[in-house]
Amino acid sequence: MNSLVKAPGAQIALLLIFFVALWTVYATWTQLNLDGFGDMLENYSWGIAWQNGYFKHPPLFAWITAAWFTVLPRADWAYYLLSALNSAALLLASWRIAVRFLDPWRAVLSTALFFFLPPVTFLALKYNANAAMLPLWAGTVLFYLRFLEKRQLLDAIVLGALAAASVLTKYYSGALLGAICLHMLFDREARPLFAGAGVWVASLVFVMLIAPHAIWLVQNDFLPLSYAAEQGNGSALAGLSSAPRFIGALLAYLLPVILVLMIAILRNGRGAWFETRQFNALRHTLLGRALLWTNFGSLVLTLLLGLVFAVQFSSVWALPLYFSAPIFLMMFVRPGRLEAQKPAIPAAVVIYGACLLALSPLILREEAKDTSNYNSVPVKAIALAIDQAWAGRIGTPLAYVAGDKILASGTTFYAPSRPYSMQNNAFDLTPWVSEQDIARHGIVIACFKEQASCIKRAKGFPIKVSAEDALTVPGFNAEKMWEIELFFIPPASRAS
Repeated sequence: MNSLVKAPGAQIALLLIFFVALWTVYATWTQLNLDGFGDMLENYSWGIAWQNGYFKHPPLFAWITAAWFTVLPRADWAYYLLSALNSAALLLASWRIAVRFLDPWRAVLSTALFFFLPPVTFLALKYNANAAMLPLWAGTVLFYLRFLEKRQLLDAIVLGALAAASVLTKYYSGALLGAICLHMLFDREARPLFAGAGVWVASLVFVMLIAPHAIWLVQNDFLPLSYAAEQGNGSALAGLSSAPRFIGALLAYLLPVILVLMIAILRNGRGAWFETRQFNALRHTLLGRALLWTNFGSLVLTLLLGLVFAVQFSSVWALPLYFSAPIFLMMFVRPGRLEAQKPAIPAAVVIYGACLLALSPLILREEAKDTSNYNSVPVKAIALAIDQAWAGRIGTPLAYVAGDKILASGTTFYAPSRPYSMQNNAFDLTPWVSEQDIARHGIVIACFKEQASCIKRAKGFPIKVSAEDALTVPGFNAEKMWEIELFFIPPASRAS
């Protein structure tokens, strides 16, 4: 039994189980709402429509969300479980990358270091397009390395599928694919692959999987690209001014991992800490150069494209860039500096997890003080009240809801009737909802009382509002009452 636990595969399995359990419980115990911006609720409201694209993003992460909740209940803990499993899949793929460059024990340690990497833990608790890229980027790189190693057609097929999945999650994944293509073009050992079938099979799989979304883009006037272009302040210097902050954030996120590494090194006695020999050796192998290109090439392309298109960089874009960061850090640690006291990093993982759970009541209390964005809005309670108000007035299951984003998508997620949400009260942004659908089933539009723009759009809805009502829902601490305005458009069969 003891020898089984010492096997790297068993160690990774235990690590992943602990990772998923820790971050699912931690998030459930410390968050008042799923997330303060309502992105996770919006994911679900899109996904259940099963479209080939949505006005902000390509569709894959919304599909994953919708599929997940066909199996699990629509509850916050289940959503956090999805987030934790998503990050755990990154850890698994990164470990499989690590075993190609590190000895088995250090490969396990590099995987354990992800516990201390905020982009993979705290930031990735909010499952959205950025977080969804985590395992897909790592998986794409893993199968690119496998393809370079074995030149097998099956690896090429999986590579093409993962590359397509990455782009269907967020177009930013083009930075990774661009880095892979540039590596194949410039690496003399990789270029001969263009003469084989594998590259073209991978490309064909990619194109076939991307095609439905590409057709959707053309048919819908490239809505996600227009949405992306409208973000930021429109300044030509946006990219130049925000790039240093972006790079600074990338480095700052690594500090907890570096701190843990330093503590582990100190626990292993005296002597020199670091060396560059193993990292420098990456340049001398095909797989090593591929790893450098996919990691640092993606970062360079991100910066170049951002500067060219005057994009304001956001630190959350960096989430998928960390798939190999612990591997690189481990390469700089001298041999023997982590092996004398092997339990140092695993013990740090357990202690860190225990501290997080012990502090969760305090963290929840601090979370309750945050009134920015939608953090303090009792979304679930309001959603249930909206559903009950419709049932009490109309007497049929609520089929459609519109209005404020958090109220509409929150009602879609939490209400037993699971209505479809209209995006921005606009039919052109919600092609899965038509005026005929609204006339047949009715709709309720929900706005916060002080939300003048939402109320104005509700009163100007293409189908005339027939009745209005108001809800008052207590907040989390019962000190604030949330007032909601409801606008009813009943089914045609019940219209007076």
